[in-house]
Amino acid sequence: MWSQSLDTSQHSDSVTCDLDAMSMREVRDRVRAMLAGGTGVPVDDAVQVVDELVSNSHRHGTGPRTCRLSLLERGRLRVEVDDGSLDLPKIRKPDTTGGRGLLLVDRIASAWGATRREHEKTVWAEVDLGRPGGRGRASHLTRSS
Repeated sequence: MWSQSLDTSQHSDSVTCDLDAMSMREVRDRVRAMLAGGTGVPVDDAVQVVDELVSNSHRHGTGPRTCRLSLLERGRLRVEVDDGSLDLPKIRKPDTTGGRGLLLVDRIASAWGATRREHEKTVWAEVDLGRPGGRGRASHLTRSS
């Protein structure tokens, strides 16, 4: 389940995905469809960040789960993932059970965070589509000229 709408006051394009009804592949396909004009590392970065946030919602959160993807006017993709858990995400030391997802988000995204509300939380991130590797802290994710 997904919907697409235009809202030119805040962003030029928005997609909402029902994460309890869609597969990860369908969500990835929505990201790629939104970014159809772009290719290469920035699109791959965006897909990676969405994948990590959605996966964390399924692994650590509870339903209902929703993902909003918005193209912002300043050349960024904003990802917002809602779930029914009030537990905020924490970067942890990677081990055999995981712990790499938020490290990747932190390295790739221009900014990210989480907001707790009365019955749910939103984890969000913004990916700069004009510059691969976000803050440049992940030089191994960018291509050299």
